[in-house]
Formats: sequence, C-alpha cells, structure tokens
Amino acid sequence: MIFPNYYETTLEQWVSNRYRASRILQPEDMDLDRISEVFLVDLRYDQCLPFSDNEERVIFLNKRDPHPIARMVYFHELCHVLRHAGDQRRMNKLFRDGQEADAKAFLLYASMPFFMISQLDIPENQKGATYYLAKLFSVPPKLAKQRLLQIQRRELQSTLMLSRLPIAGDEPVNVPTETQIYAYYDPAGNLECPSQLILHIDEQTLHTCDVLQFSLDDSLAHIDESELHVFAACLPVLSDDLDYKDGKISLKLRHLTNRYNYASQSFVIQMKELKTVMEFNGAYCK
Repeated sequence: MIFPNYYETTLEQWVSNRYRASRILQPEDMDLDRISEVFLVDLRYDQCLPFSDNEERVIFLNKRDPHPIARMVYFHELCHVLRHAGDQRRMNKLFRDGQEADAKAFLLYASMPFFMISQLDIPENQKGATYYLAKLFSVPPKLAKQRLLQIQRRELQSTLMLSRLPIAGDEPVNVPTETQIYAYYDPAGNLECPSQLILHIDEQTLHTCDVLQFSLDDSLAHIDESELHVFAACLPVLSDDLDYKDGKISLKLRHLTNRYNYASQSFVIQMKELKTVMEFNGAYCK
C-alpha cells in the first residue's frame, strides 16, 4: 500500500517531529522507556489500574496487562500528561470529552507514526495489513485497523481533490473573485446537513485578516459535485484552525497562511471536524 497524498494534521506533525529529532525512526525504536525519556515523563509499573498525573508527569501502567494493551494505554495517558491540565474527575463534561477525543487522536499518531508506516511494504489485503501493523507496532489489531482506515480515508479525500485539477485543453474555470462559502452535500451521506464546507477567500482578506467569521445560519450557497473542479486546489482545514463562540465560527487564516504559505485561496472544512470544535465549545450539533 502506498499513500502519496496523505496529509498529516498539526498534532500528527508535532509528534512526528519529536520522534525524528530524537532518532526514533523505526518501529523497533519505539521502546516505551525511551519514549518516556524523550518526553521527560516518568514511567512506572505496578499492580494497579493505569493512570497518569499531569503535574508530576508520571504514568502508571498495570504490569499484568498484555504488552499491546499496555502500549495503547501508555500513549493515551501520554497525551494527557503532555497536552492537558486539570483533574478530569472534577471537570466539566464537555472539557473532559474534548480531552478524551484529543487523546484518542494522539494515541493513533504516536503509537503508529505515519512517517514510519509510509516506508513499510504493507500487504494489500486489508486483514493482512491490519495484523501486520498490529504485530510490528505491538498494538491490538483493533487499534491497527482503526489507524489503517484513518489513513486510507484521508488518502482518498486528498486523491479526490487532486483528481479534479484541470488539465491542458480544459475550458477555463470561473473561480470566484470575492470570499464565498459553499455547502457541499455528499449524495452518499446525510442530506440533512452538508458533509463539507468549501471556502474561497479573496486575496485581500487572506493577506490582511487574521480571522474569518461566519455562521452556519448564514445563507450558504450550495455546490454540486460537477462544480467542485473549480476548487480543485482546496487545502484541508484542521480542527486547530477553527474556533466557535456565540454562534460564530472563526477560521484562523493566519494558521492557514503559515502552514500553506498562500499556496491556495480555496479550503475545505470537514463537517465532522467542525462539529467536534462546536461541541467542545458548548454547541449542540445534530
């Protein structure tokens, strides 16, 4: 399996950069004690339920747990130590759920880094690929399958976008000159709400504004699949690029320009990413 169009999220890039800088380059380098040293975390084993302490930067694992389970728990708790604050037992449910969602994403990225996976000769058969990754990275097959499906899904999204790039001989496309937000309803999905938002941002706004605000209550133009080629150069918006407050969605343009260096004026927001941000900030999403 080859994934030439896969894109890493900001969180995923951060994990990968730390691994590379510390010469953790292959699955056999991913010893938990070594990773703990890299992230300045104290790892201990005992006969107890696994837990972590953010302030003390310590992770306790149950020494009786099978090795793949212990590794899965370790990376989940590592996220809490590195990225979160507060005691979840006394935390608002929305914030607790947000931390757990972040830890689940971190777990996939940190336990099976894409830069390592991309160098492997993975079996083409889905089942074979799952068990190959599970064995190589010493994680449960269920987790390996989840990571593989995540990579394949993101690869497909990028490939579909790139497939719509115009080729020589095509008629010129009418790219909007003003900022416009379109709602795309995937025919194979839930037609009650869009599956993606396509944004074209005018050049002046992209160069001079830090944030673009809009609302889902605004009258968004619908876009058909036959029109998507106009926005073939769409680049993905990540959850870190979004914020939500008082019914308004904020798109952090500086994040996009710093990441993509003005490579495009068109961007795509996956509604799943947007709903996660909205729910984290207290909105109710259907």
